[in-house]
Amino acid sequence: MNNAQTDNFLTRGAVSPRHGQFLMGLRLRKFWLLFTQVGVLVGFLGLWQYAAHTRMIDPFITSHPLAIIEKTWELIQDGSLFHHVGITLMETLVAFVLGTVVGVVIAAMFWWWKFFSDVSDPYIVILNATPKIALGPVFIVWLGANMGAVVALAVSITLFIAILSVYSAFRQVDQQKLMLVAALGGSKWQQFQKVVFPSAIPTIIATLKVNIGLALTGTIVGEFLAANAGLGYLIIYGQNIFNMTLVMTSLVILTAIAGAMYYAVILLERRFAYPGQG
Repeated sequence: MNNAQTDNFLTRGAVSPRHGQFLMGLRLRKFWLLFTQVGVLVGFLGLWQYAAHTRMIDPFITSHPLAIIEKTWELIQDGSLFHHVGITLMETLVAFVLGTVVGVVIAAMFWWWKFFSDVSDPYIVILNATPKIALGPVFIVWLGANMGAVVALAVSITLFIAILSVYSAFRQVDQQKLMLVAALGGSKWQQFQKVVFPSAIPTIIATLKVNIGLALTGTIVGEFLAANAGLGYLIIYGQNIFNMTLVMTSLVILTAIAGAMYYAVILLERRFAYPGQG
């Protein structure tokens, strides 16, 4: 690619020379940012591999990138990788969607019925403060040592965050806008539909970002306690047989899943919260 083509790429969409310079600086910054991020990751993996190869660290305890790649390929070949990843991903997505949707619905009910929210407020706060891992044995007894218990534990973690965050956003809506809608003859449903919910979309998107990690955490903890498949199960199994490569491979895959889900929410945010910046 020659200089003219490069300049055209960097200034594509410009409506003036000054705008072209601005776009060029913005795109160059994005390029160098991505280049640096990838460089940090490659440098870390290279240092990890070097330290394990030279025995600066014990590879039996820490494993190393090449062993993780080999283990990943081994799991792909025997077909178990996609099985375990699929189960963890399904449990996480179900818990993520259920916890967030039900949380938003309950937050809307709190906004609609003030008396209901006042009665429920101390219970929601107390339940949110309760360590959710303590509920694991309860769900196992109620639902059995199966996928239902895992999803229930993950939902219990995401639900209360969604309720508290979204309800707080609903309460902070500009009251003058609500009064204006009411003065124009708008119903309470129209106030919610036209003012309250749209104003809370950025908070809902932020809650989605938080709940991704919480849903995945809840799923893995649930799989620690009650599962015979999934990445959490692989981690516990690897720990029990002192196979740290299997443990580290599962952790790397979990990190990749979390990153992919996070960036999916970023795309959702650009589409709905900030459509002009997509």
